[in-house]
Amino acid sequence: MRTTAQPVRVVSMLIGLLALALAATAAAEKATVTELGGKKTRAVIEVNASPAEVYAIMTDYADWRKVLTDIRKVSVKSGGRRDARVWFDSRALKDRATVEFDNVEDALVRFRLVDGPPGARSNGEYVLEGIDGGKRTRITATLYLDVVGAAGWLIRSKTIRKNRQQKLRVDLEDIARHFE
Repeated sequence: MRTTAQPVRVVSMLIGLLALALAATAAAEKATVTELGGKKTRAVIEVNASPAEVYAIMTDYADWRKVLTDIRKVSVKSGGRRDARVWFDSRALKDRATVEFDNVEDALVRFRLVDGPPGARSNGEYVLEGIDGGKRTRITATLYLDVVGAAGWLIRSKTIRKNRQQKLRVDLEDIARHFE
């Protein structure tokens, strides 16, 4: 003789499995990447942390390797969280670079390339927007990257675009994963 408890348990189990699947999907959120034209790429992701927490991780330059899987080596040359000059070796960009930051605490991480591969030109920003009452953050990142001069003749625009997209995607997804 069957009892009504079995179907209830089965339904409960299915609801639990569905909840786990939805949680796994949310945890594995991917960055949305869009080409803007003019050698610019934009990526957007939402993370489970306040803008202050995201800013703290993004501007802890000396410890980038703990969060950003793209970074092979990093060295803070001068400055602090707001105005650092940072040298790093990037897997996605397949090169080394030095960037200077001009940030707005808990709201904006902005940089420009000051030393890099021959012909490289780059700048970008990460806008940190509080959502869900400031408990979560929408990060909107924009990256300009191009190679000009003789070096630009050797590197296809498609390769540069792919590098921009990969750099933004990897960094944003690493940041989101850090806060899971």
